[in-house]
Amino acid sequence: MSIGKEVLQEGSSDHTAVSAVRWTGVKLLDITALSQVRDEGHISRISITSSPGVQDCLHWCLPGIPDTWNEILFAQI
Repeated sequence: MSIGKEVLQEGSSDHTAVSAVRWTGVKLLDITALSQVRDEGHISRISITSSPGVQDCLHWCLPGIPDTWNEILFAQI
């Protein structure tokens, strides 16, 4: 795991959340765009039982997206 030093982002994609915390001093960690481009962060179309309609909703490759979120959070604090 690399140690983050700086987080750069042009702006949040969630304008509602940004406006809700605008004057509170709260910083948002917008991970939506980052998470969407990661291939391993998906709901799997394959299940253990191979039954249609049953999906592996908890599928994450490790280290994965939550680890990246933690690195970004660590860099901000």
